[in-house]
Amino acid sequence: MLAHATDGVVVTADGLALGRGLAHLGALDVLESDLQLFVAQHSRAFVFVHAGVVGVSGKALVLPGTSGAGKTTLVRALLDAGATYYSDEYALLDTEGRVHPYPRALSVRTKGGQKVRVAVHQSVVRTGNRPLPLGLVVLAEYFKGGRWRPKRLGRGELVLALLSNTVPARERPAEVLATLAKAVSKAEGFRSVRGSAEEAAKTLLRLAAGPSRGASLPPHVRSARLRPAAPPSRRRLPGSRR
Repeated sequence: MLAHATDGVVVTADGLALGRGLAHLGALDVLESDLQLFVAQHSRAFVFVHAGVVGVSGKALVLPGTSGAGKTTLVRALLDAGATYYSDEYALLDTEGRVHPYPRALSVRTKGGQKVRVAVHQSVVRTGNRPLPLGLVVLAEYFKGGRWRPKRLGRGELVLALLSNTVPARERPAEVLATLAKAVSKAEGFRSVRGSAEEAAKTLLRLAAGPSRGASLPPHVRSARLRPAAPPSRRRLPGSRR
């Protein structure tokens, strides 16, 4: 619900305030995001995972992470480097574990911290139009001056990485786990901090497209250990990052 107040627009849902003091466009964006999160929770056709997604060499490269994790910046760099756009918000997995396109406008934060939508023009960027098998899952958290030192993830760790960012994990655990297990059955995964998105994008494209992914890795690569994280909830406190 949208309501006008003296300091701007208030967005509420189920009696909870999702945002206050917003301009009209900002209020509509909050409302749209909440509606999409509702669909993500209740969809029976797909399992929704918070992630950026691009297509490379006929397979999906998935970057799990909630808003504010830097995945949109990395998705944009991958698109500039020639990848095909699938999503910067959700990876949609069907019952066969394939990743479907969800090409909404890119969500970009301004220097002031506000979020704006940037359209993806098909004349400039290729947009995916068919489902792809999952090829690569990468957890790449940004740190200024960070170096790309990938640690390989095992199959169980891949499932955990996706599960930690899966919207309906609590509501449909058996269905979600079956879908994620099928999705990662032929996929590889890595975890590393990153610095420049442009440099990371070049490395990821080589890794995703190389005939032998192992040949693209430096000798220090080792298995990563992941700790479980709580799945995202539908409602968030005003001012929190999505």
